Amino acid sequence: MSKPNFSVEGILDALAMQPGRGEGRAIMFVSGRRGTGVTTLAHAVTQAAGARAIYAIDLDLKRNALARALAGGARLGPRQDGRIAGQTFYSVRGAHGVLMQENKPAFSYHQVVGTRVFAGVFDAKALPQGGRVVVSSAPHYWDAVRLSGAMAVVDAPSLDRSQIALRVARNMDGVVLVVGGEPGDAPAATAAKDALTAAGANVMGLVYAGASAPVIAIDRLLRQAG
Repeated sequence: MSKPNFSVEGILDALAMQPGRGEGRAIMFVSGRRGTGVTTLAHAVTQAAGARAIYAIDLDLKRNALARALAGGARLGPRQDGRIAGQTFYSVRGAHGVLMQENKPAFSYHQVVGTRVFAGVFDAKALPQGGRVVVSSAPHYWDAVRLSGAMAVVDAPSLDRSQIALRVARNMDGVVLVVGGEPGDAPAATAAKDALTAAGANVMGLVYAGASAPVIAIDRLLRQAG
């Protein structure tokens, strides 16, 4: 699939209009099927988000695709603590779900040079032996971001690959559903919208990629999604 050309016009304005839970904001981008360009959109919104501190977080932890996109082939700044006010958005579990302590946190931030954007990077090699990451459904990390006045931009894996987005959706101020233009993408988006809503998400809008007549396509999709 060719790289989508997204416009972020209106997304940040729509986010600012959502009921606040602090001075900052948290927004998540997700799709029903892979390959729709979620990372591309999250990247564009991160770059357009203004002067406040931006924490860019890719929940597809093994890929770090959003950090690579933000780096743009250049080297990111030095490692910084990935905790916000002592909070993390994940835990490490061992056999039978036993909580394990990290010797060195696997998640860190690296500032994008010349900006106030902090790209999240996950180092799976830093995990304790036998440990697995469990993304938390608790709001504490996201509330800490908001209380700091910063903005979190969250790039979530598609729902056909992972259910992680459903765990954190209710903690976001807004969720944007990215819809592709391939056969089957519209039904997948309808199912994704229903799943996100059931999980407590504020699905504040859809972005449709790849349509030759995008206004008509969005209108049809909205009617299908109810």
